[in-house]
Amino acid sequence: MDVKNKILVLGRPEINKAGLVRSVMAGAALEPCVASSEASAQIAWAIDTRYYTAQTEFWVDSTEPLSTAHTQLMQNWLSSPSTRPSIPIDTSTHELHDSLSTLVDAIVFVFDPRASTSFTDILPWAQFAIDHEPSILLCVAVSDTKVGGMDRQKDEWFDWCVQMGWEWVDLTDVDPESEYSVERVRDALVANEWATMVPKTNSKTGPKTDHTPDSSVDVHADSNVDIHADSSADVHADSNADHTPEAAIDAPPEQRDEWDMFDKIASAVDPRRVTELHQRLFTQTPQSDDMSGLMSQLHS
Repeated sequence: MDVKNKILVLGRPEINKAGLVRSVMAGAALEPCVASSEASAQIAWAIDTRYYTAQTEFWVDSTEPLSTAHTQLMQNWLSSPSTRPSIPIDTSTHELHDSLSTLVDAIVFVFDPRASTSFTDILPWAQFAIDHEPSILLCVAVSDTKVGGMDRQKDEWFDWCVQMGWEWVDLTDVDPESEYSVERVRDALVANEWATMVPKTNSKTGPKTDHTPDSSVDVHADSNVDIHADSSADVHADSNADHTPEAAIDAPPEQRDEWDMFDKIASAVDPRRVTELHQRLFTQTPQSDDMSGLMSQLHS
């Protein structure tokens, strides 16, 4: 059975994609070397967080330069980002995309901004994203050095990514205060709801389940009392009818919300507590004209 837990990492052969993968897995800075002999690889990654585990796998592969027509299409698109031209895809690429659609839930496209035309290689995968909607789409700029002086072009790539639903991560940014990092790539992948996700429901730090009692409610207070299915609603309705003070009825609009909130809170607790509360506030003690007076009675 196909499992949609693959992370497709794509880029030119000279890009150190496997190095990026290892850095992501380790949560470390990108290795400085760009050249790599690992043009393709399959690298298993067991994600283990405080809340869940998930078995995933990086599929690392190389892209090839596209046709001049694709390059021209991308240049025109970048210069007029509001347009969305049709992306030409041949039959074999369509078939490849179909075969990957049940396996891949994340794409990490990697390119060197100094080889600016290599950004065009993203086009077939932009079409894959349109057709099959993987959960994670990352466009990562890498290099063996920081790349400055390309602000206009980087802005065009950023705008394109925003338009197409890809997250732009510039690891070549010269700004020392840059928000871009390998950790951001890792965070995006870890945050995904993978098909292989197994929640740590028994962990003390794990997420709260439906069977975990709400700490704000005293579940032991009346555990020996047999409560019928509709008793809470009935008692609450009768209490409102018998004990609602004139102050609540005649309250100005800005105070009525406070009374409504009181009733909502009261209806959420045990029916006996509702009766006792109404009697204490509205029968056994002098009625107050505002909520602050009543709240002081509760704490007395």
